[in-house]
Amino acid sequence: MNKILLTGIAAALAGLAMPAAAQTAPKINYVSNETAQPVPQDEQPKSGELPICKPKQETNCINSWEANKTGNRPINYWPGRPASEIDEPLPLNEPKN
Repeated sequence: MNKILLTGIAAALAGLAMPAAAQTAPKINYVSNETAQPVPQDEQPKSGELPICKPKQETNCINSWEANKTGNRPINYWPGRPASEIDEPLPLNEPKN
């Protein structure tokens, strides 16, 4: 009986001592380094003049509007849904509704 009582008292004292120990513990600063995903050799950025993008091409090319002001002109705002869901032409600047 005394053994159980002493074990209970020891556990209670240990529980009271833990918060004090936790307050004096050093703060942990979690830091991660930047990582970069490798790009296949044929898709790495090219140097020099970039060609105008072909349909479905997204790398190593330039938008035709940026190159020579022809083709699709990008709008200056988010229209609220993807372009694939919009049938009508959108104004260049966001409407003031």
